[in-house]
Amino acid sequence: VDGKLMARSSGFLIDWDEGSKEGTVLTSARIICSKYTALTQWSGTDEYVPDAEIIAHLLDEDETTVPAILFRYDKHINIAVLKVNLDLCAKIPRFSSDINYGQEILVLGRDERLNMTIAHGCVNFMGPTTYERHHYLFTGCEPSIGGMVIDFDGHVLGMANFPGTAYIPSSIVLKCLDMWKKFQCIPRLHIGMKLSPIKFLDPIHVERIFRKCNIDSGLIVKEVSHGSIAEELGVRPGDVVDSVNGECVATTVELENLIMRICENHLDQGGAIGSCMDILVCFFMRCLTAIYFYIFYQ
Repeated sequence: VDGKLMARSSGFLIDWDEGSKEGTVLTSARIICSKYTALTQWSGTDEYVPDAEIIAHLLDEDETTVPAILFRYDKHINIAVLKVNLDLCAKIPRFSSDINYGQEILVLGRDERLNMTIAHGCVNFMGPTTYERHHYLFTGCEPSIGGMVIDFDGHVLGMANFPGTAYIPSSIVLKCLDMWKKFQCIPRLHIGMKLSPIKFLDPIHVERIFRKCNIDSGLIVKEVSHGSIAEELGVRPGDVVDSVNGECVATTVELENLIMRICENHLDQGGAIGSCMDILVCFFMRCLTAIYFYIFYQ
């Protein structure tokens, strides 16, 4: 922007049209983000410059650079899709949505000299912190924004993301790409709660909750947004979400996948962006049967 480098990011090819010689590249929306902190990301006040000039390095023998066109981006999920002219197609990676906590993984990326970086780690037994998105998973690897997270068979498990060692799992990425094709947006529910999984607590804490409450799974309500429908209906910190629309949820990623399916089904059945819908959210010690959430898109 204005001749100044705003950000760098890795990316990878997810589609190629032989007729138009146009490639589709998945990367992080951070590449067009001009103002970012963990707090602004969570509050949705980070700033983006969608008309920024984007240059793609093809990393061929001639070290070719070409303009990249921003096709779509989503601030909440933090992904972007670019269109790039390519004469030859690289191999399109295969995605896998399987999540195995503790599984060994590799994170691929590029350093400032465009040399490949490979970091070895595993899918951590942890959930998002206070200002991190619910759809993040985590590794013990050095961050490589926009790079592939792969298993030892070469399947793409997700895309490395900012902040820190977070990555966006393939289940979320694929659903976003699908809804962009169907609806030209990524609808989502505003639930008005910050949640944390019981399963990632230390064993002593989990055992104490089980002894006193007879539950060992679910999502603990850490914060409730002021003025939200959840607050109006009496949801308070310390409550535990057991299920949503009859489906048990043990992690925030499971919740995000479920919410995206609910939104997709609502629009498939004729619902509109900005419309209301009923979802059943069951809490430990109570059941709220008429929770209304709005569907929004970015």
